[in-house]
Amino acid sequence: MDKVKEFLVGVLRFLGLVVLVDLGLFVIVSVSCLIGTRCTNIQWSERMFWAGILALVAAMPAVLAMLNTSRGYFDNPLTAGMDLQVAETIIKDGRKGLDKRTAFALKAGAVGAGAIAISALIDILTR
Repeated sequence: MDKVKEFLVGVLRFLGLVVLVDLGLFVIVSVSCLIGTRCTNIQWSERMFWAGILALVAAMPAVLAMLNTSRGYFDNPLTAGMDLQVAETIIKDGRKGLDKRTAFALKAGAVGAGAIAISALIDILTR
């Protein structure tokens, strides 16, 4: 039961962060439309769309970094014995780095998708 609770808390924390960042993007885009140039509804929707695209582009380095996660620790026969003694530490360190990249890519991707969904909502609701 504790694992389920911990998982649900993690999911809710993830969704809360994504919603807060999307809300922040929405506020920034809305303020830029009010203060700067007076935006039409279409321009407002397009600016929100491009904010979402920028969030997706921000996720791209993490996605590319996940493509090459192999480490060549055991390729040198002179150090293979020593590397084998600390293999668990090496694997945990590599896994921790991969987990961080994955979390960042998922958060930035979800923020981008949410901003694009808000853009679509703006477009649909302001017709």
